[in-house]
Amino acid sequence: MGKEKIYPYAVARIRMLENSLITEKTYTQLIEARTAEDVFKILSETGYGEENDINAKNYEKALSNRLSRAYNNVSELVPKENFIDVFLIKNDYQNLKVLVKSDISGIDGEQYIVGGTIIPFKDMKEAFDTKNYAFLTGNMAKAIAESYDGYAKTQNGQIIDNVMDRAAFDDMLNTAKKSGIKFVEEYVRMLCDITNIKSYARVKSMKKSISDFESVFVYGGTISLDVFKKAFNSEGVSSEFKDTAYAELCSKLDGGFTVFEKSCDDYIMGFMRTAKYKSLTVEPLLAYIYAVETEVKTVRIIVNGKLNNINTDIIKERLRSAYV
Repeated sequence: MGKEKIYPYAVARIRMLENSLITEKTYTQLIEARTAEDVFKILSETGYGEENDINAKNYEKALSNRLSRAYNNVSELVPKENFIDVFLIKNDYQNLKVLVKSDISGIDGEQYIVGGTIIPFKDMKEAFDTKNYAFLTGNMAKAIAESYDGYAKTQNGQIIDNVMDRAAFDDMLNTAKKSGIKFVEEYVRMLCDITNIKSYARVKSMKKSISDFESVFVYGGTISLDVFKKAFNSEGVSSEFKDTAYAELCSKLDGGFTVFEKSCDDYIMGFMRTAKYKSLTVEPLLAYIYAVETEVKTVRIIVNGKLNNINTDIIKERLRSAYV
């Protein structure tokens, strides 16, 4: 194995950026705030302060901008590296989903377009409109064709999500392998596994069949499809996972899907926290991006909870662990 690359300046800069991450103390303040307006006021004093007058109408834009700044900060620190693409690929495929679904339905899906992509959306839309897919990356052109074909046969929009998700994970894994960085590949394989575990839990809770699960299964993880098939026929919900790295996590499958989904995110965060002990290598850069993605997800949970008058205790149950 070759010598691991080091990024002393980039890591030092990331350590400074970590100071702007929301802490557990601030999350507590946000949760205990009386109204959504009070939440927005607190957010304006944190990493979201670049937005003017954050409110119920524009907070999603503030969250999107927070993510975009994180992606851009890391990209600028290591401009010649592409391992950050493992985070951006999913956003490209989200936008592809929107384009395909909008074309099929005739309904403008612009509100679902996200930033933080490899391909600028205007370029992706031009390629899509002209059917010139030459500069699209990875499996995108193939996924577009398969999405239309699958929808034509089933008239089910879910097939578009399934095709795009599988292509996205395949591209993410290929990117991780090409990076030659063990931490990056471990993260992507873990994400594949946990995505499948969550899909398994969702399908089981809805009392659907194994074929329904197979249609959403993504490849690239360490748990094979056969293991999930056996689990479907097992009396113990998590017994088939006892020999995997996720045995303890899967033991929480009986706690309800909302709580389990939080446990899955916290599991990945535990993996990312190992980056705190790295001072020169790439791990802190990746961990920072994941930390901001988790922060944005958590802030969204809190804001939506306040806007919909959800009980504070219920909001607390859904909170993800902070990186710092």
